[in-house]
Amino acid sequence: MLTLLNFLSGPTINLIYIMLICGIVGGVGNTLRGTTCSGVVLSKNICLGIIASIAVPLFLSLVSSDIISSLYIVKKGTDGHSVNYLIFSGFCIIASYASLDFLNNISGRVMQNLKEDNKQVKSEIEQLSKTVETIAVSTESNPQINASELEKFKTPHYTEIMNSIKNKENKFRPIDLIKTEVNQDNTEIDKKIEILKNNNLVKEIELRKGEKAVALTEDAEKIME
Repeated sequence: MLTLLNFLSGPTINLIYIMLICGIVGGVGNTLRGTTCSGVVLSKNICLGIIASIAVPLFLSLVSSDIISSLYIVKKGTDGHSVNYLIFSGFCIIASYASLDFLNNISGRVMQNLKEDNKQVKSEIEQLSKTVETIAVSTESNPQINASELEKFKTPHYTEIMNSIKNKENKFRPIDLIKTEVNQDNTEIDKKIEILKNNNLVKEIELRKGEKAVALTEDAEKIME
């Protein structure tokens, strides 16, 4: 309750009042510029005007404007950022006056940003895949385990995981990719990979935060023979 009261105080409540008033004024103005001025048209334009006015903070965020954030920073000797309130009001009036065009433009911009972000994520994933493909298993020696200890890993569940990890180039493979290929519960796969790692049958590297890749050691290759 206190959080809500804090939110609806100071600059926030002022911005809400401005958006509502400007939405109504802009909606009336939008109606007056048309050839039809009925109650239905007026109500429709006022509703669209308020919606467009409420979308102004999103628009300002998309264009990296700091008008709104500056309203929350009160400097000594100022009158409460009256100029920024006037600028914000102007944006809201324009947005509500041309509500349909504004909403169409801002929705198109949001979708474009989402597409660009999606494209960037795909590019990062592709780059990550290329990086994984170029990382080979180190040839440094590991403590050897005897044949009897290797036998306990010759079970269908362990061999299925190791078959997924194994590749001709002896490269690291992402664990998330292995989970899509192995027909076992993801938690069990993580446990078994951890056991394989503790027994020097698997080597693990961290690609980036939260993403890991594994590769088989020479001892694991013996099990696979």
